Amino acid sequence: MNIKLRYSFLLIGLLVIIVMQMAYVHKPSVISEPNIPNKTIFARWNTRSPSLKAPLVIVACESKPAHEDPYISIDDAADAADSDPQAAIRLITSWERQREQMTTMLKTLLYFSEAPVWRIIVLTDSLATFDKVRNLSRLFPKKQRDRLRLEHRDQWYPKHQSDITANWRPCVWAKQFLAEALPDEDAAVYVDTDLVFLGPAEEIWDLFELMDAQQVVALSPEPKYSVEIPRRKYAGRTGLNTGVMVANLTRQRSLLGGGLGTALLNSGLLNHSYRHDQDVLNHFLMDKPHLFTEVSARWNFMVSSCHRIAPPCPDCQLSGVLILHGADVSFYRLVEGLFLVTYGVLSQFSLNEPPIKVLRRFRVKLDQLKSMEVTGTPCANLTALVPSLTLGLVRLTTSDTYNRTFVSLA
Repeated sequence: MNIKLRYSFLLIGLLVIIVMQMAYVHKPSVISEPNIPNKTIFARWNTRSPSLKAPLVIVACESKPAHEDPYISIDDAADAADSDPQAAIRLITSWERQREQMTTMLKTLLYFSEAPVWRIIVLTDSLATFDKVRNLSRLFPKKQRDRLRLEHRDQWYPKHQSDITANWRPCVWAKQFLAEALPDEDAAVYVDTDLVFLGPAEEIWDLFELMDAQQVVALSPEPKYSVEIPRRKYAGRTGLNTGVMVANLTRQRSLLGGGLGTALLNSGLLNHSYRHDQDVLNHFLMDKPHLFTEVSARWNFMVSSCHRIAPPCPDCQLSGVLILHGADVSFYRLVEGLFLVTYGVLSQFSLNEPPIKVLRRFRVKLDQLKSMEVTGTPCANLTALVPSLTLGLVRLTTSDTYNRTFVSLA
């Protein structure tokens, strides 16, 4: 082989190596990124997948208290939580519980939704935690799993108050710093991971249309503020809950300090009499009604939403509860039977199951609960709540979503 030909082969080999190296340089932390065959399909996805414009955001932290007993199961901790403070801490901080709830949340997100793609930004305390979140969907059917686009971002905290992570629970403050943590995003929908969807999650993005030119966030009521002792200052009619936050991040950056979380800290309201970020946010917004819009409990229904002092929720009956929020570990504790039954059914169903089968099993469990004649729980006397919880499944069984989701995506 002559020298020129040999050098030609060497040059071609080097080019191949360079191209292969370029292909593996710093790919973003995204799993199951759907193939985008052409611009037409991408445009349709962009219209039907609102999270591509304003992402869904969740926060995950894996905390292991030094006193945690690894031999106490999550079920045992749930049974003892109301009488044993250590068991309550075990339940609250348990990664096992977080893992199960996040898996159920993602399942219900996909099951009720028609969106072809879900872009979800995961704010974590480490890449190891993100990897664990990413693996939650590994047993989902492939076509369902491919609808998820999970992206990792670091949580953001101000350098001069880095100890804020010790306030209440690890990572609880991360959701208040969305504007700081996501500088390239104009808006986002944040949800806690201890909730389930009972209808199409994409409806939440409609709430942006309810916000005026000044409002930075939309929140649902938290009636506990009106009844708990000692009383804490609150905003809205009965207080506001931060488990679901529809956030205009561009407007939040106009607040003092460049974000909502920073504005809360700059307000000087953080002190030991407040349990967590939600308390501080309520106090901050108490005399600033122009900064938020209060939406109904349909978008964030908790056990406290059943309280007699809770604002009425006519759209819960009309359109069904969209999000059921297991705040205060109410999906595990013996606080409200309706929450235990609903979460129990949704944590066990398969993404391949037809809605009619899930609905039948749900109704059987609800009938069993009714036969027990429990009267001492907050939601026991709300007879209209049961159809509000099942309406999403009823609609799913009668719509053409069944053909799209459980035939084409099975």
